[in-house]
Amino acid sequence: MSEYYTIARRAGKSIGTHPGLKYLADRVRESKKVLDVGCGEGSRLTTLLLPRQSGWGVDINPKAIDLAKKQYPRHRFVVSRGEDLPFPKNYFDLVYTAFTLEHTVYPEKVIAEMLRVCRPGGEIIILCPNYGAPNRRSPVSDETPAKKILKGIIDDFSRAFKPSEKLDWHHVRPRQSYNRIDDDTTVEPYVFSLLIYLKQQGLQITNISSLWQLEAKPENLRKKLFLFLGRSNIFPFEFWGPQVFVSALKPSHE
Repeated sequence: MSEYYTIARRAGKSIGTHPGLKYLADRVRESKKVLDVGCGEGSRLTTLLLPRQSGWGVDINPKAIDLAKKQYPRHRFVVSRGEDLPFPKNYFDLVYTAFTLEHTVYPEKVIAEMLRVCRPGGEIIILCPNYGAPNRRSPVSDETPAKKILKGIIDDFSRAFKPSEKLDWHHVRPRQSYNRIDDDTTVEPYVFSLLIYLKQQGLQITNISSLWQLEAKPENLRKKLFLFLGRSNIFPFEFWGPQVFVSALKPSHE
């Protein structure tokens, strides 16, 4: 097993106190048909499900799917792009993606496919880094911090008064060599624009958070100020935390 998948397996086996993963585990264990979009080598799906449960997982990487099938034969794993899921409409009770959207090229298409295969009244759950927040950057960001904060504040107020029908996530160029986590980032997700986008699709939002509680103790004054404003739920700073956690229900009628 390569170092990449060794790290992925270790991360996939941990839920800990992560609010989003704890919620995801509870919902997965109450659902009959569960799909993991971007399942990697399958450890997260197996960790989330009860021992008697089986689930479905898709990943674009054939090597990851081969590992998943060998390690966890009770599940059904398929090589597939998230933009073109090989399942019928309205098939799953719950569809989730955990720390995958930041590695996609067309996140809107992935979300659209998640919605297509989710049954009416079913749930989708999205977890990923909040790299698109004005105060944050991915490891491959091409923006300067000051410029991004200024532009981000303007964009946030613009979105609040005139919601966009697009995600408007910033695309970045991944590094050729993988030396740090998320050196292969292709797009920078942002929880506020995701919230607006999902509402535009007619979904009922059940959880929305940028998970400020996961933020490490800041060392400089600016970060301390953002942390205080974010934890105080002051707009737009409430959306500037380290990660995206969103759950939403698909309309019960189409």
